[in-house]
Amino acid sequence: MANTRINYDVCRTKKMLQQATDPGRYILNVPGNGSKPCYMEDPQIRIQKWGANLRTNSINLESELIGLGANQGTSNNRFLSRDCLVKDQYQTYNVHSQSIEYPSCNNLYTEESRSIMPAWTARDLEQVDWYVLPLNPQENTCLPFQNNVSTRILEKDYFVPGYPCS
Repeated sequence: MANTRINYDVCRTKKMLQQATDPGRYILNVPGNGSKPCYMEDPQIRIQKWGANLRTNSINLESELIGLGANQGTSNNRFLSRDCLVKDQYQTYNVHSQSIEYPSCNNLYTEESRSIMPAWTARDLEQVDWYVLPLNPQENTCLPFQNNVSTRILEKDYFVPGYPCS
């Protein structure tokens, strides 16, 4: 007797798992920028992905920033408040992390048009535009056919009644 249940088919289950986990694999298995990617110092070049902005102990640091720290809400009464400066104990519960030094790429630069050719240098120049246009701009002002004509009114105007022959 054939098994008709879809979930008992091994190949179908593997295919469903592959389709369900492919987006996560695409994000996780993307090739990186190398072990020491350089930081782009040019402000006109957009920083890709993390942009050399990583610190050591980043998981605990992120958890503390969103309020999921290990000491959050325990018996030591750790409160972070903007109002009472005496109660804040952020120095005692600080997450220890260090910045990672990445090499910087300062040999890439973008020529800014505002700095190499400012607007005031071209402001007094004469604009010579006495050239012949390639196409006549007045060529298509008049349409070669009738438009915006009501065919209902035209039919009423040209109607000739036909009298029956007797």
